[in-house]
Amino acid sequence: MSVDVSCLNRMFSYVEGVGDNSIVAGRYIQLACERFVADLEREDWGWEFSPVEGARYVNFIERVCRHTRGELAGQLMVLEPWQVFFIGQVFGWVSKEDHKTRRFNTAHLFVARKNGKSQLAAAIAIAMATLDGDGAPQLVTAATKRDQAREVFDEIQRCVKGSPSLSKRFQVHRTEIKCPRNGVIKPLSSDANTLDGLNLNLACVDEFHAMKNADLYRVLASSMGSRKSPLMLAITTAGFVPDGPCAHFMSAGKSILDGIKDNDRLLILPYEIDEGDSWDDRDIWLKANPNLDVSVSSQHLESQYKNAKLYGSRSVTEFMVKHLNIFVGSDSVWVPDDDWMSEGNMRLPSDFKIIDNKTEKPIAYLGLDLAATDDITALAVCTGGVEGWGIDVHYFLPERAIDKRLDRDENSVYLKFKEYDNVHVTPGNVTDYGVIRRLISGNYLVDGKVEYDPDNLMEKYCIKGVAYDRWNSLNLIRDLEGDSVPCDPFGQGFASMSFPSKEFEKAALEGTLAHGGDEVLRWMMGNVSLRFDASGNIKPDKSKSGDKIDGVVAAVMAIGEALTFEEDSDTDFEFFMAVVGGVK
Repeated sequence: MSVDVSCLNRMFSYVEGVGDNSIVAGRYIQLACERFVADLEREDWGWEFSPVEGARYVNFIERVCRHTRGELAGQLMVLEPWQVFFIGQVFGWVSKEDHKTRRFNTAHLFVARKNGKSQLAAAIAIAMATLDGDGAPQLVTAATKRDQAREVFDEIQRCVKGSPSLSKRFQVHRTEIKCPRNGVIKPLSSDANTLDGLNLNLACVDEFHAMKNADLYRVLASSMGSRKSPLMLAITTAGFVPDGPCAHFMSAGKSILDGIKDNDRLLILPYEIDEGDSWDDRDIWLKANPNLDVSVSSQHLESQYKNAKLYGSRSVTEFMVKHLNIFVGSDSVWVPDDDWMSEGNMRLPSDFKIIDNKTEKPIAYLGLDLAATDDITALAVCTGGVEGWGIDVHYFLPERAIDKRLDRDENSVYLKFKEYDNVHVTPGNVTDYGVIRRLISGNYLVDGKVEYDPDNLMEKYCIKGVAYDRWNSLNLIRDLEGDSVPCDPFGQGFASMSFPSKEFEKAALEGTLAHGGDEVLRWMMGNVSLRFDASGNIKPDKSKSGDKIDGVVAAVMAIGEALTFEEDSDTDFEFFMAVVGGVK
């Protein structure tokens, strides 16, 4: 019986489109296409691509499987080119000596939410149960939890019930589906007591990103030894376990695409945005969403994006993880916005202060997070103490930085920066650090001459110390120290940042962190992702956060300066003077 292989034209057109950049794709999808083309040209190995075998499975899915939900419910599935690229490879690469022995025994498809992954996995399971020809085939849909394991299983049930031809050959029961040739499809979770004695043709691992360890994956993979062409299939999105097995497996798979490691039996397609891509750049969303405007609409993504921009916090993190396929280290908001904007925290920073006896000024501790000259620098003024902190943050950035951001996103929070009194916008392309010096000490240069502005923080407060990061701060710190401003280097590691971070969190949750409703700081709080070490220490993580968090870092540093500050004692000096004074 002849097989129509024309369906694979979509596959080859897709590879060509990715190659000439007419199809938007991330770096690793480009490498996956290059790998496919290079493998087609190889002659020194035991595998070959069989269009007949690949097309047989694609044709079966499109002629038998139907959509089960949404507007297309009841209609036959028509695979998108990227899906044909995946399925065509899974089933098209075969042994030169025996076309019943497939090359790929492991396939990982890494794709964002709403891109039809459950439906695709269900179609693969049904096709294998029907076409592979194995006796008493066993197929499982697996996950860490039973409910997760049923996601793909339930999709298989719906697909079978909705297809007249499938419903004649499959028998659907609540906990299993009977297949041709005495086969069975079951959902299986890590808490099941039936993990032993498996003899699997297919293990479809769903929600792989949620697994804390690889025990279930290894058990399933080890159960396939007696099958001729088994498949360990993982179709998943990113998640909140960056050190979990999914992230490690993805990293290992990418090293194959990079040419660092070899594994001819693993197929991996990572649909994700690239390192350096901005999460709010709509032009790159297609990299993680190959089914954009098919199963996931642009309007839906735009709506989720706007919610993330509006609410920040968990919404930004979830957008990055679920829709852009980026692993993020925490699925929880550091401080929920309702707590952050509580009545206690909305008090003015000046409501919490301790007066210095000598100067009769409020005591203040400053935190300076000095960024690159074309980015946001934050200066936090911290008053009060553990009974209640006042946090007043100033932000500095060049005008060009605002223009560049608004060119990219006209709805950005940057739109209102020039309206805020605590945002200091300097002309040109780089931040004028002289503006920071002027605010702190009052001194500034005009035509090489030092001038003085009495409206400065040294006049307003008794500044005990300015905590600063040594990076890129030497010239400004030298000038401030020359102005008699006490400056203290402050480390950015867990040892220095964890204790004040936890005090910051505690105060914010208890309503004793008075920020007065600072809108920029609120936005930055919504961007924070925390980093944890093995001992439970925490610190805000700039590299993993959704957007700018400089004000938060500066505030933590200021609190850290207050918690660690030790007043210099005059006792030794007074004793020395008394002794000297007693000498005749």
